[in-house]
Amino acid sequence: MSKGATHRLQMLKGKTGLTPNILLRIAVCYSLNEPKIPNPEEYDEEGQELNRYTLTGEWDCFYMGLLRERLIADGLDTEKDLFPQFRAHLNRGVFSIFSRIKDLSDFQSLLPMENSATQPVEMNEVEIHDV
Repeated sequence: MSKGATHRLQMLKGKTGLTPNILLRIAVCYSLNEPKIPNPEEYDEEGQELNRYTLTGEWDCFYMGLLRERLIADGLDTEKDLFPQFRAHLNRGVFSIFSRIKDLSDFQSLLPMENSATQPVEMNEVEIHDV
């Protein structure tokens, strides 16, 4: 990670009590949802070094799949650009969520509310049909 992202990650950990790997998983997902392609060259490599498995855990295939889908959508090479873009999304995500998170209760604000999938469904709105 970059030096700036490392510093912000440490501050987020202090504000929320969440471990860095959980915070980074959220940050990557948040960045993947942003429309602009991140530029890997905007982030130095002077910060904390991360073990990929520590970051993604048993969900490694899931995160790499999400990243590959994003690379395809962005017209980038899924092999050559995989790790530079992963690093860029990681850094950009930390910077993005840092300004939005003051404590644990702020994480809900990261969810895109215009997406109907995130809206609660009232039971009377659901019709059940026999098949």
